[in-house]
Amino acid sequence: MPTKYASWVVEAEGYLFAVNQAFDMHGRATAELAAALGVEANADAIANFIRSAIQVKTTLECQPPSINAGLVGECSASANARAAGSAGNGGASGQASAGIQANCRAKATLSLNPGRCTMRTTVSQHPILSDANRWAKIEANMKIILQLNAANEHMNGRGADINVRGMKLYVESVTDLASEPTLILQINNIQAELQKGANACGQANDKQMAMNGDLNTMSGAIDAQFPDLRAAVYAR
Repeated sequence: MPTKYASWVVEAEGYLFAVNQAFDMHGRATAELAAALGVEANADAIANFIRSAIQVKTTLECQPPSINAGLVGECSASANARAAGSAGNGGASGQASAGIQANCRAKATLSLNPGRCTMRTTVSQHPILSDANRWAKIEANMKIILQLNAANEHMNGRGADINVRGMKLYVESVTDLASEPTLILQINNIQAELQKGANACGQANDKQMAMNGDLNTMSGAIDAQFPDLRAAVYAR
């Protein structure tokens, strides 16, 4: 069989092999992780548990400012006395009196001692994380989920490209026959192998589509709660 056909079939079957391996690992890891967490064996249930396993609450606790309560009165009395002395008729009046009060309130505000605010952070975690044996199983399977998610970057979308090239080769097998009559002895085998490769791609695509959403859901939750785990499966 000409190399261009044989190599495409090898690529298509290799793609299916890789997806099958990932799909099997995905199924086992999902089941084992769900069992260790005590939830249903589906991506949403697992992700929801992981997101709530560690709760961080931050609050701002503030003490009120301190102010010289008598300052406004003292300031007003002093200002009114000055006004009275200048006017000679007993004190400030009308809008001036209100303005003096506003000036004194501003002065008092500027003299206050600001309060203190303290950031309080409380962290609570699910008791399951303190169980060494269960945590070991949880951690191991979360790493597998992250590993599969990383491997999926090398597989995602490849099936469509392989299929397109396979259909092109199928057409070429007919046109090549016109220019190379000796292929008549191999044409049936060539087209059968191309069909075999196309079937492999179809199976791989179906399985990968089933995995994609689950892996994204679970790995997103894992990354959010346990970001350091990603480093354990990241190949530099």
